[in-house]
Amino acid sequence: MPKKKLSQHRQLQGWYRTLVKEAWKAHCQQTGEFISEDDFRRDINVKTTGKYSTKKMNCSKDFDAVMMELAIIAGNDYWLNKLSLSESRRYRHVIEWFLYDIEYLEKRELTWDYIRAISKQANLGTTKLKDCPVEHLRSLMQMLDTHIRRLATRQGIARADLPTAYMRKGKTDAEAMAAWRHDHHHHILHGVAA
Repeated sequence: MPKKKLSQHRQLQGWYRTLVKEAWKAHCQQTGEFISEDDFRRDINVKTTGKYSTKKMNCSKDFDAVMMELAIIAGNDYWLNKLSLSESRRYRHVIEWFLYDIEYLEKRELTWDYIRAISKQANLGTTKLKDCPVEHLRSLMQMLDTHIRRLATRQGIARADLPTAYMRKGKTDAEAMAAWRHDHHHHILHGVAA
């Protein structure tokens, strides 16, 4: 499934437009030069993403890059803080979904303690996951992905039948999990893998 474009996501567009206006005003005040808001917006887009319009930008990497640049120009502490944590938030989100995959494959309920134990075993530290450096979260995510692939292969289960496959279908977490449970109702009730 292709990544959703920034122009297709109303909430992100709203945040983007608001921060563009704020950064544009700050730019004009700081430099003493007046440039149109549209020219300013296009210049920032091209400078940060290499893309002229939000129609070409994706909702994660491009959005983060352009919003960070705008936040720096505007001096917007809220967005600076939010964007500096966005990559680690995404990794924690994927790790949480990987827990669902492992629960399904191992037919047992797991908690974040399972992830902390793997982190400790891999010498990545035992701190709370919200405090883990991005590099540790990335390594942890890769280890879990490899573990899931091995478990799925051993059981003859396709990746498309795991909960994470539903995460990538453009749904909210609740919708994705509901769709997965609906599609795998028989297997969940009878404790057998697909």
